[in-house]
Amino acid sequence: MEKSISYLGMPKNKWTIPPTPQLIKDAWMLIVGYKADPEALRQLLPPGLEPHPNGLVQMNMYEVPDAGRTSGFGSFSLTYLTIEVANHDSYAENGTISIPGRFFAHYWNDSNLMRMYAREFCGIPALPGSRSHEIVDNQLVSTLTVDGHPVIKATATIGDEQIGIMGGHLNYYAHRQFPLPEGGGSALSELLEFPLPFTVELYDASVKDIQFNFPEGDTASLLKPLQPLETPSVMYGKVTFTYSMGRRIRNYLED
Repeated sequence: MEKSISYLGMPKNKWTIPPTPQLIKDAWMLIVGYKADPEALRQLLPPGLEPHPNGLVQMNMYEVPDAGRTSGFGSFSLTYLTIEVANHDSYAENGTISIPGRFFAHYWNDSNLMRMYAREFCGIPALPGSRSHEIVDNQLVSTLTVDGHPVIKATATIGDEQIGIMGGHLNYYAHRQFPLPEGGGSALSELLEFPLPFTVELYDASVKDIQFNFPEGDTASLLKPLQPLETPSVMYGKVTFTYSMGRRIRNYLED
């Protein structure tokens, strides 16, 4: 009798994607909140989320060159663009400062491991891209490169003395989707919330310029800064935080 063969799944490898949650320690980040086109913000948000009245995009650019400062990601660099959303605030400074929620609209990372984690666990639209930086005479130039081309360049003046510390939570959101194997629909479509605890050692910073140079038709260009440039919030410093486990707050397949 011919022996039947059953599908046993993909080969087992416990470290294909590290488990949730994951910790990142002392990452030097430049986080800039800038004004963008309100219609573009609304266009890129999924059902159930509305742009915050402040009309800000929060752009974060950073690198973790030392794998020992992560609990399982290894070394990496990334840049992401998040849209601030209404009615989903979190808090910092023992509840004295409110921070609007942020929806992951675009995300680039040069680690395939992290891109898998971001897509599979978090629903973040992670694509290949590398962030680099140069500091000369307290001038920081932070550059995102995608497919060999610089597509975002931020220039800031930074201080070299710590000016404070802060801790709190950030609420991040992502639309996680998996297609049906046969096509024609989604096997999973949900809005996830990620409450991320953080602490930060703060340094003075002011942003002088942000340049977007995406190829024609790239939707990331919709989130370019309005001109003249307005940056109501800028944070530069060493940040420790988690990539936490998400919780589903909306199932689009049941709508």
